[in-house]
Amino acid sequence: MRGELHINPCLLYVGTRNGMYVFYFDGKDLSLVGRGVEGNSVRGIAVHPENPDVAYVGCGLGGWGLHRTRDAGRSWETLGFKDVWVWDVVIHPGDPKTILVGTEPPMLYISRDEGLSFNAFNSIEGLSSRGSWSFFYEPFYAGHIHGIAIHQLRPERIFAGVEHGALIYTHDYGETWHEALVGHDIHRVAIDPQDPDKVFAGTGEGLFISTGAGLTWTPVEGMEGKYVHGVYFDPHKPSRVYVYVAETGSPIYVSYDRGRSFKPIGKGLPANGPADSFSIHPDNPEILFYGGEVGERRGQLFISLDSGNNWKPIGGELPKIWRLRLGKVKKKS
Repeated sequence: MRGELHINPCLLYVGTRNGMYVFYFDGKDLSLVGRGVEGNSVRGIAVHPENPDVAYVGCGLGGWGLHRTRDAGRSWETLGFKDVWVWDVVIHPGDPKTILVGTEPPMLYISRDEGLSFNAFNSIEGLSSRGSWSFFYEPFYAGHIHGIAIHQLRPERIFAGVEHGALIYTHDYGETWHEALVGHDIHRVAIDPQDPDKVFAGTGEGLFISTGAGLTWTPVEGMEGKYVHGVYFDPHKPSRVYVYVAETGSPIYVSYDRGRSFKPIGKGLPANGPADSFSIHPDNPEILFYGGEVGERRGQLFISLDSGNNWKPIGGELPKIWRLRLGKVKKKS
């Protein structure tokens, strides 16, 4: 199969418990091109959709702040949030100058100037469940906002998860906020690229789906009780959805019917705890990458060339891998 498959290069942004690693993948091997924010645990990565050398990285629970590279990790600058944990950062799909950041203490921020300045969505503080949000680490114990999702066709809608607390969302650019799945441990939110009303929430209690843009939610059959920490629509085949579940045996599940049913793939892959370390190649949808835990505080990247039927390790061992995102490139940086 390898001889039949033409693989385009890409960049792998790997966020670990000890900073960032940026690798160039030439279709066969990895080569390290960037390293940075050492000493920080990476909790969020957003790669610019038009320039893969630009990425935003959020750090927390072992580090702080929002950081940016403009040269694929060779150099870094700190954009702020030095006194809070940054748990997620997302680039708006319709406007790369707009950045959203989720933090602990729990707040959601927006920048419309590529991170030069941020404004808080302060009305989130008025949600009725706000007083019960919590997370069991000092110094905040306050819960955090991550799993931020926006649909390009409906940019006035913003969805995010609170760990632990609720799913929060707005339908009017943040003027008013609503809550759902109150009391749940929300990890990731994903919106169907073909249907902006269809939203998935990955939680510590399983996978939930809304077909009404967040108004009502039902559990996905077969995923109840599973510790879901990642939901990924295949951009090439939107009917195919992958889910990461923190369990041994087969931590990756796939759906071929837009999330109605799932089956496990990735037999033998190591689990990775509460991480978000799965990505689909930006040009070759049959090529998948995954970061698993292979020892105490040690991580390993794995690759599949056949949509998850078979996996093998790629590259050397790394610190524990928390996040993984890919950038599309045409030639080696």
